[in-house]
Amino acid sequence: MAFTIDVPIALLTSTHPLPKEISNILRLSEIGGHGTGAAMILIAALAIKQINWRKKRDRLIACQLIAGSYLGALIVDLLKLTINRVRPHSALLNLRTSFLDTFGQELLKPDSVSRSALMSFPSGHAAVAAGLAVSLCWFYPRGRSVFIALAILASFQRINSLSHFLSDICIGAAIGIAGALVFAPAPNHADRGQ
Repeated sequence: MAFTIDVPIALLTSTHPLPKEISNILRLSEIGGHGTGAAMILIAALAIKQINWRKKRDRLIACQLIAGSYLGALIVDLLKLTINRVRPHSALLNLRTSFLDTFGQELLKPDSVSRSALMSFPSGHAAVAAGLAVSLCWFYPRGRSVFIALAILASFQRINSLSHFLSDICIGAAIGIAGALVFAPAPNHADRGQ
């Protein structure tokens, strides 16, 4: 369903920007969807938990947390190499007749020559944000609502910046969640930070 409203949302976002204060909040939330920002959050989470790197169980938990946060992003990066979709900020959206027109190079603005301009689908930021949120949810269950809210904000930032369409975000987040679930510990083995 997101595909059907991708272009209208991108056009609305480009013609009616959010207030500066809200855009700033979204911009700052991007840290949870960026690979380096997620690494800093993971370092802090592991430090707070006081992981004992000498214990095999603690090392396993740390590896699950890290791998769960990034597996979806790795899959998304591989998909981006094979699927060309023009980013909203690099597209001539007024020339489109359907969302299918956003795939390929037909709508690419003449001045958009970078490979990045064709790497909209799916969203790597949404994959990292969702994978990080799911991984942190099992690591620190009390923070569940905060982690989910930050992942949503990071994903909305990508729409607000015209870097991605809504469907890019939805599919990227779904892949990030699936990647995190691959490494999530079984409920009876999870080291839950309660």
